[in-house]
Amino acid sequence: MEIQQNISADEAIERLLEGNRRFVTAELTHPHQDPTCRIALNQGQAPFAAVLACADSRVPPEVVFDQGLGDLFVVRVAGNIVNDQILGSLEYACGHLATSLIMVMAHSRCGAIGAVASEAELEGHIASLAPEIQPAVERVKGQPGDLTDNAAREVARMTAEKLKNSEPVLKKLAADGKIKVVPAFYELESGELNLL
Repeated sequence: MEIQQNISADEAIERLLEGNRRFVTAELTHPHQDPTCRIALNQGQAPFAAVLACADSRVPPEVVFDQGLGDLFVVRVAGNIVNDQILGSLEYACGHLATSLIMVMAHSRCGAIGAVASEAELEGHIASLAPEIQPAVERVKGQPGDLTDNAAREVARMTAEKLKNSEPVLKKLAADGKIKVVPAFYELESGELNLL
């Protein structure tokens, strides 16, 4: 297995979309999932993309993109929002591992976003998600279509924008053309992912 995977952001996007096509059509290759790969990765990692995804068990990026060990640097949190810990993780991926792409992957029927959109009382630490999600819900209220799915798309867009402008690391890397940050939306029913 080749550990060094430094590729352009556009090549990374194409690799992710091609993997998603394999997933949707059940033509999976399950790359980099053998003992040889596992042993090679003892020497280090060079993921070709970072994915900020929801913690929902139905949307594991490695499966959705038909990727294997060492291919993706995945950070997951309910509602695919960003906080300092998420930001630090993505800065590590781009600043230290030279990953050229961050994909913010929202999905249909997101429970965290649906809970905020429903205006139900959120208990415990789940309530800590609301301040990052509520502005997206407000932006899309009144738009045609499903409120939760529309808000999920908007959270992905807002999170991607926040990451692009995050100082000092990601903003500089983006300005220098070293990284690209893209929002995307995964449809649970079809398994298809589309860039936003």
